[in-house]
Amino acid sequence: MTSNEASHSVYSENVDLFSASQNGSLYTLKLWIMDAKKDFNNSQEIDIRVKPTTLGYYVTQGLMQLHKTQQLCDAILVAEGKHFPCHRALLASFSPYFRAMFTRPFRECWERQVVFEDMASSILQIILDYLYTGRLLLIPEIAQDLFTAANRLVILPLQDIIGRFLADSISMDSCLEIYALAYAHNHHTLLRVASRHITLNFEPLSEHESFPGLDLSTVISIVSSNKLIVSSELTVYQAVQNWVRSQPAEHFSLIKKLMQQVRLPLLTSEEITRVQKDIIAEYGHAHLQWEQLDGVGRLLKSGGLRHGMYDDWIVSLGLFVSNMQGGVVERLKTHFLGFNLQTESWEEIPPLMYLDSSGFLSVGHKLYVSGGQRLNGSVLCNLHEFDALTGRWMQLPSMSVPRREHGFLACQQKLYALGGRSCRTVLDSAESFDLEKKSWSPIANLPFAVSHFASASLNKKLYLIGGFSHTRANGLAHRGILIYNTSVNVWNQMPLAFQCYKSTAVAMDNGIFVIGGLVEESSRRETPGTVIRALISGTHKCFFLSKDGTVSQDVAIPDLPILVLPPCAVQWRRRIHVLVGNTIYQWKPGEAHWTRSRKSAPNTRVTFLTVVNGVTLKVPKKTLQPLLREASAALTALWVTDN
Repeated sequence: MTSNEASHSVYSENVDLFSASQNGSLYTLKLWIMDAKKDFNNSQEIDIRVKPTTLGYYVTQGLMQLHKTQQLCDAILVAEGKHFPCHRALLASFSPYFRAMFTRPFRECWERQVVFEDMASSILQIILDYLYTGRLLLIPEIAQDLFTAANRLVILPLQDIIGRFLADSISMDSCLEIYALAYAHNHHTLLRVASRHITLNFEPLSEHESFPGLDLSTVISIVSSNKLIVSSELTVYQAVQNWVRSQPAEHFSLIKKLMQQVRLPLLTSEEITRVQKDIIAEYGHAHLQWEQLDGVGRLLKSGGLRHGMYDDWIVSLGLFVSNMQGGVVERLKTHFLGFNLQTESWEEIPPLMYLDSSGFLSVGHKLYVSGGQRLNGSVLCNLHEFDALTGRWMQLPSMSVPRREHGFLACQQKLYALGGRSCRTVLDSAESFDLEKKSWSPIANLPFAVSHFASASLNKKLYLIGGFSHTRANGLAHRGILIYNTSVNVWNQMPLAFQCYKSTAVAMDNGIFVIGGLVEESSRRETPGTVIRALISGTHKCFFLSKDGTVSQDVAIPDLPILVLPPCAVQWRRRIHVLVGNTIYQWKPGEAHWTRSRKSAPNTRVTFLTVVNGVTLKVPKKTLQPLLREASAALTALWVTDN
């Protein structure tokens, strides 16, 4: 390696070209190869102590020797006037490109020379060295040219190696060029890495010096992405306008194509006024096309919000008094309080009628509430949906049976209602709701009736942890975990060394964090044949459950700072957040303590009885909410035209 190479980040790969394993006992081999030009029958001796060598090793070594001495070469690759004798069989074995060239009726099939007009000889030399030796010395200065050549020649292992190198070395200065490279060659792995970098940093990257150098199709692929982290569509418009201004071609045809990717219906009235002035000033004959649209129409015509146009909220479900006479509660409502995790501010969501012990979950920008119990004791089978885009509740088809204290989980565009209670009956039934078909279907029954358990969804499986089982063998205590495989519609059981009730389960990484709840301290049986009565108390304790359903001691979770029943816990950005009264505590795996949030819930004009359940919800940013929730139609800009 030269001193210049040593000063760079060097990536080295040693590859066994034939993936051959070397097994067996040691044996002695001494091989004296006389002059390679002499007759191959000359004497050979064995004396070198090595492991048994595979056939692949001999083939590799033989090809290296033939290449070094330029023997039996039947093809010559030419780049920048430099000739590289090589072997067709080797090239064809690695590259479908060369295999087609040498086996089909192309000129190169009968001519020895293959000339590459636009490839550097140094790049071709590196590729041939890799093919013959399996070794690759890779530095940033040549990585992109080498990647282009490897893709052109369809050398798959080399593409993967360089793709990994480029992905590992991606930066703000290189990600646009790497994205363009990956997009041009349709390299999915590298494209995914570069795309993520761009979507997270779109605004500064759109002002980077390399952005104007992207071609039109590459720019379109970027600005059309739903994943852009931009709070306003004006950022996308400005990026498009700046790119067009830097191009030598006729600008209006470019802006007309690119403005099809700008979601004009998502611009506020002030923003669209600014865009309109720009268009008129830049292209006098052009104007905006308008249409009368309400909030739902805006959303449909725009194609939806980009990822950065949402805030993440923790939404907690609680019960509050909406009417009290003479100290007696006459009316209760289900109340939803939202904590904006980006701004650390508290907001409210329109309430529902009173529903105690409901199932509660979120999918993207929608909340779902299933079942629950009314103030008069009746249990419901209703399913309600709240859409954060429209700010409205609607009722969906009901479950087959009323449920409360049940499991309610989402997995692969389906909602699952599991076990629970129906009036005085404990349930072992389960059903799923298809979010696309808007219909319920029964699934396999639980092994036994159970309620008051913690539940979580992880890797296409549903976990029900602890709870009250109501079986003769176990009485009220269920020391176990039920695991439902959604792919095969089968339940499995795992033991649990202790009881837990009304805990909260949070799935993260490769396991489930079980937070607080109730535990049995002691129990007794009143009379033979009756159920067990237990002394139950709250716990600050938490534990970690591996995906196989076993409790892991390797993950230490600190005790909750304050006892809360039931705990309202969610996961966001690899942190667990627990709502305790009007305060949020957060913890990240590896930390020794829970940290209290600086912001407390606002003073409200309602009297809270309890706060239960919590989920994270995607909510449109405040500037967009009036546009999306507008009930009456208004003139809305859609695209640029010159008609």
